[in-house]
Amino acid sequence: MGLALLSGCGGDDREHTPTRAETQATTGVERPSEPRVETVAEGLEVPWEIAFLPDGRALITERPGRVKLLDTQETLADVAVANVGEGGLLGLAVDPEFEDNGFVYLYRTVEDGNEVARYRLEGDRLEEEATIVTGIAAAPIHDGGRLRFGPDGDLYITTGDASHPELSQDPESLNGKVLRLAAARAREDGGRPEVFTLGHRNPQGLDWQPGTERLYEAEHGPSGEDEMNLLNEGSNYGWPEVTGSEHGDFAAPLAVYTPSIAPSGATFVRTEGSAWTGDFLVACLAGEQIRRLRFDGDAVELDEPLFEGEYGRLRSVVEGPDGFLYALTNNTDGRGSPREGDDRVLRIEPPAG
Repeated sequence: MGLALLSGCGGDDREHTPTRAETQATTGVERPSEPRVETVAEGLEVPWEIAFLPDGRALITERPGRVKLLDTQETLADVAVANVGEGGLLGLAVDPEFEDNGFVYLYRTVEDGNEVARYRLEGDRLEEEATIVTGIAAAPIHDGGRLRFGPDGDLYITTGDASHPELSQDPESLNGKVLRLAAARAREDGGRPEVFTLGHRNPQGLDWQPGTERLYEAEHGPSGEDEMNLLNEGSNYGWPEVTGSEHGDFAAPLAVYTPSIAPSGATFVRTEGSAWTGDFLVACLAGEQIRRLRFDGDAVELDEPLFEGEYGRLRSVVEGPDGFLYALTNNTDGRGSPREGDDRVLRIEPPAG
């Protein structure tokens, strides 16, 4: 299925993409009083992740096994995957030193499990260099799949329990964990990552709070009891031993959702001057919303749905270098009800603060 570019992401002028603040300064246009949403691309097939290159262009993964460049509609890589159930081509991360090394990392499901591979952007193609993490069990459900580079420069990887809940408590298994791989190893031969946290069911949202570098996470619960967590290195979050708010000796969630909202990709809003600045936004599948949370340490000060039911299932939301938010719908994933133009990329301007 082809990707149709609609507006705002043209590939002819790549030297500089004006930020929202620059555009407002030169045009006198003020930030809206309500969030402004526009569709900037459509016709995607089960998009899973979007990440930005230093020059402002965006890469998108499609679960059947394609990496696309948003602004030119090009396919940069056809990735062989086992596209069964929730598996396939999932997470994507751009190396913090991309301008020097050209590295892009992909999380993919293959016949014998989930793995992380390193690619290098060469001209208009992503060329595979190495598989750097293996040994993550795969299944038609609960594959995790989010990749994020942290403030420490290391690569963080979320993995699901692959429908075997006992793996989440097994210290020898890489499943049901948030993993960390040192940047130097990611850029070389890789290897077995360390377990940062364990006791997770299917974590898919991950980002660090600006100013504190606290790591917050969103994960799918069992028929409800979805969680938002503050992650501390070495902590155990209890799955499958405990669920819900009462976690006993295990680390307790900050918020629990029943019925399920199915939280997926997440981002903090870093751009100054909006009503959402500093908030944690989480794309939700079953909830068909973006969940907006405000944290003060382990306290939740605000928790509300945005755009509920307006765009269907949402897989990921990230903040672009232009200060806008970019969200991926996921209505073609076999569980949604596709609408005309699905799946699409939404560009969101937060309201004035």
